[in-house]
Amino acid sequence: MTSDAAEHQLSAADKALAAGAFDQAIEAYESVLSIQPDHLGALRGITQALRHFNRNDRVVALFQAAATSAPSDVEILTSLVESLIANGQVEEARAQGQAALGLHPDAIALRLLLAHTDMIGGDRKAARKIFWDVLEQDPENADCAYHLADIAPQEELDRLSTALAPMWLHRTTRESWDAATLGYAYGKTAQRQGGVEKAWKGFSFGAQQKRCIIRYDESQMIRIHNGNRYTFSSKTPSPDEASRPGLGFIFIASLPRSGSTLVEQILDAHASVRAIGERSFVVDAMNYWQKTHGPDSARLFSAEAISDTRAFYTDSARAAAGDSSRVIVDKSITNYIFLGFLRILMPGARFLHVTRDPLDIAVSCFTTLFAGGNEWTYDLEEMGRNIRRHQELMGYWKEQWPNDILTVNYEKLVEAPETETRKILSYCGLDWDMACLDFHQSQQPVLTASMHQVRQPIYQTAKGRAANYKGFLKPLITAMGRVGTQGT
Repeated sequence: MTSDAAEHQLSAADKALAAGAFDQAIEAYESVLSIQPDHLGALRGITQALRHFNRNDRVVALFQAAATSAPSDVEILTSLVESLIANGQVEEARAQGQAALGLHPDAIALRLLLAHTDMIGGDRKAARKIFWDVLEQDPENADCAYHLADIAPQEELDRLSTALAPMWLHRTTRESWDAATLGYAYGKTAQRQGGVEKAWKGFSFGAQQKRCIIRYDESQMIRIHNGNRYTFSSKTPSPDEASRPGLGFIFIASLPRSGSTLVEQILDAHASVRAIGERSFVVDAMNYWQKTHGPDSARLFSAEAISDTRAFYTDSARAAAGDSSRVIVDKSITNYIFLGFLRILMPGARFLHVTRDPLDIAVSCFTTLFAGGNEWTYDLEEMGRNIRRHQELMGYWKEQWPNDILTVNYEKLVEAPETETRKILSYCGLDWDMACLDFHQSQQPVLTASMHQVRQPIYQTAKGRAANYKGFLKPLITAMGRVGTQGT
């Protein structure tokens, strides 16, 4: 490929990405990278496209190839470390980051990524030191302030608030992502100091900035919800129903910030269980099933197609678990959408629907800057409608398979952890394990937005959090309708 042809492919890829044609964009970017593996423009673009499909494994492979081609390029090395973290390869990320920092000792981005690996591993003290050191070196660094707003002890909040003040004053001059990070840092700090109006101002500014830089197609979300509901029911043929090949798998099907990570960590503490976190394996399996065996309905639901697709999923899940003898917990945030597909694919699997006060879920989502996905959480009306659709779809699945879905109420779980944990374990066919109550002592890395909360024993202070912001929630409550007064 000539340089002119490569630039033409890059231009086509960028246009496809901007239009949301992610498959087309990936193909065009790959053409460029096949000739020049360290082409930064193509790497940045394909990373965005692949993360739309949660293909962090592929992103890692591309940056590993790029680092081989350009072993001292600081941007490529930094992106490699970041992609390893996103893919759950935390120890490898730490090793790569330390090696890269040896080449580039002044690289702030690398230092911040190493702090991030400390946070994932639960070493908040080490992370906090790095963040304060970097913030002293770079007083405009909103990323440091954002993380400190989570992990700084109460006695450091005045210092953090002072550091944030000049940044906040000039917030409109920042790039959108940096401005969004600043907004959430400002909001979290004010919230911890008890300033409700000030906190909401920060969160609203951050959400507005994030909403400007993401692609969210609500009509597509509706089509996906409806398509799954119309395709799968208890009457849908499942060729291996009697043999129950899904035994040994647990799927958490819940909205983010509902308590699902807490339930996942409780289960992961069990000696016979391994949680694999939020992976793309279910979506990958659905796409594989449709592309390999579709579009004919009879062929899709044939024993051969179901068995082949099941193997496609289980091979990925067991490889991620690293131990084929353990019960696997998958808590991908889209599991609730694909629950019908999973029930046909994996009969015998257990499904846990973690519920929480819907307004608390909404406020917790709105005040969280997610690393990726959950695009519906940055606008109150869009969020309200999606929470309503979630409840409607879960109601449908429970009508179809009432004996396969256990509702786990977050409020009950934090009030009576042992009682509720025993119910969960019993439902999943697991013996009682006292370690499940000491989940916060686990050394397993946690990559979700709840990484700080699950390092603590169960607490009740998150209950009723929405009441603090009730005056700001009218658009949300209107969009949610009756859901706003019910459990989700």
